[in-house]
Amino acid sequence: MYKEVAFDPACMADIEYYGLVRQHFGFEKGRYIAADVKAWAREAMRYVKASDLQPVKQQSIKNYLNRLVRSKDNDEFILPADRRGIDIEDWNIWWQEQRKIREFSITISESASDGCINVDRINIGCSEWETPPSISVSRTAQDIVNVLLPLALISEEITIIDPYFRLVDNAVLVEIFNRLANSSVRKLRIVTALNTVSAQNAYDGSYRSLNVRPISFEWIEAPDKFFHDRYFITEIGAVRSGHGFMADVEKGTHADLANLNIISRDEAYRTLISLDELIENGRASQVFNI
Repeated sequence: MYKEVAFDPACMADIEYYGLVRQHFGFEKGRYIAADVKAWAREAMRYVKASDLQPVKQQSIKNYLNRLVRSKDNDEFILPADRRGIDIEDWNIWWQEQRKIREFSITISESASDGCINVDRINIGCSEWETPPSISVSRTAQDIVNVLLPLALISEEITIIDPYFRLVDNAVLVEIFNRLANSSVRKLRIVTALNTVSAQNAYDGSYRSLNVRPISFEWIEAPDKFFHDRYFITEIGAVRSGHGFMADVEKGTHADLANLNIISRDEAYRTLISLDELIENGRASQVFNI
């Protein structure tokens, strides 16, 4: 549902690509451009200045790029922690080096090969570009985590809020720890309404050996029925699940599929504020923190 996109700055010499950047990336769009913003904007500026764009259009793009360099809040861009430290000005070389760390969801470029897409393919609705706001998947641990993983891999802090997310015998939690072993995630916080006897012992017995880095892990108990919806929230995106994030056996019913939806920044932040207030007033409690 979320895509980490490599975006060739040379494309900014075309007004159509400028429109893509402004309209189709960010928290609620399900896409982010992975780049060092200042280096990316400097390189893009060279292409824009050398372009044959009409003066008014060229100035609009130049103004945008100048704002990118100055701004500390660039909603269209991210640079995950595991991609930092490669200080290369030439985007094509940077792109090749970054692919050794982890492949991008997609690459947008007019000149690069290796499965890149361009604006013409985007305009006809190619599947690589699409980020459906809602998706239904079977309720297996692997399928649930497959949907969440692209967002998790580009995030640093994850909060799962699910009143029925259990600590004992949880295949989804096993899958999460296995898939995030080499990620940039620093903290995983889980909020549930279920009481687990000897919760830390349960963690030690089933998950500590899987949490190899380790990721900071916090288990919180909240009042039953306080949270109706179930959430997977990070600092850069959020997903809501009506059925929650627990795996389940197939029963031949409509509920065999989990429905997951991208939600707004406002809803995600409001949910986290409610959680903080619960903890502050003592209605929710930290059971353990590793």
